[in-house]
Amino acid sequence: MIDRFDHLHIQPADFGLSLVFYRDTLGWSVVSQWGDRETGRGAVLSSGAIKVVLAERSRYPGEASVPRSAIHLDIHDVDKRFEALPAGDHVVIPPATNDRGTRWFVVRDPDGNLVAFEEVSRHRG
Repeated sequence: MIDRFDHLHIQPADFGLSLVFYRDTLGWSVVSQWGDRETGRGAVLSSGAIKVVLAERSRYPGEASVPRSAIHLDIHDVDKRFEALPAGDHVVIPPATNDRGTRWFVVRDPDGNLVAFEEVSRHRG
């Protein structure tokens, strides 16, 4: 089983300012965008070697206690990887399909950092 880094997820305090920073200041390309002010906006930006996902807000339970950033790993089989974990309160989101149509699960480390395991590669063309 191999866990590969995929992207860093950031919930910025000001989505518009962060989008301008990554796009205009750093010169990163906007790979995709979704949502609106009503539902919450999001964007994937890339420098070519790294991806950053900016998401205005989350629709998942307990979002107020969720840190503003998370590591996302690309794995091949979400269910198999999840079954290999011991049960416990470290599970934040059990296996499910997220807003982008990617199957994933999320755990929290002892310091409150999130690690998301996603089947990203199977959704790439």
